[in-house]
Amino acid sequence: MTHPSDILNRLTGCWIGSGLGSYPGIEPFRYAERLLISHEADWNMLHVLQRTWLEKDGSAGRALHLESGIVHARDEGTLVYSCGQDNGRTEVMVGTITLEGGGMRIDWVTTEHANDSRLLRMGRTWMIDGASLRYEAHLSTVRTPEYRKHLEANLQRSAAVVA
Repeated sequence: MTHPSDILNRLTGCWIGSGLGSYPGIEPFRYAERLLISHEADWNMLHVLQRTWLEKDGSAGRALHLESGIVHARDEGTLVYSCGQDNGRTEVMVGTITLEGGGMRIDWVTTEHANDSRLLRMGRTWMIDGASLRYEAHLSTVRTPEYRKHLEANLQRSAAVVA
């Protein structure tokens, strides 16, 4: 079994890229993203800071989303991600890790959320392979109860460390 600290170390870095968003009732959109994941060694956890901007004509436009949280590893091998978002929503997710070849997949299931009564079910999948991080986010809402993809993005680990 891979030690939880090794999993945390694989996630650290500044990840930069872009994604696509869609969901019934909203126009599909492209966004730029910067995801900064830093290891807080004194607590053996990660700090996650995600920022996205509407992408227009290949450059970042108005701010779309801000999320900040912590990831900590449980002894039995799962991860817990607790985060707050710019709209006031909070989430707690449990992540199951699967090692695939040289890469890693984390399937996040939201176990608790607050401050957004529209949401019924949420989940994310992170796929990390070397310097590449790809993710999808799925959700269902009161208005659209079918569980479906909302976001997908491809990020690359950058040498830059930008706060």
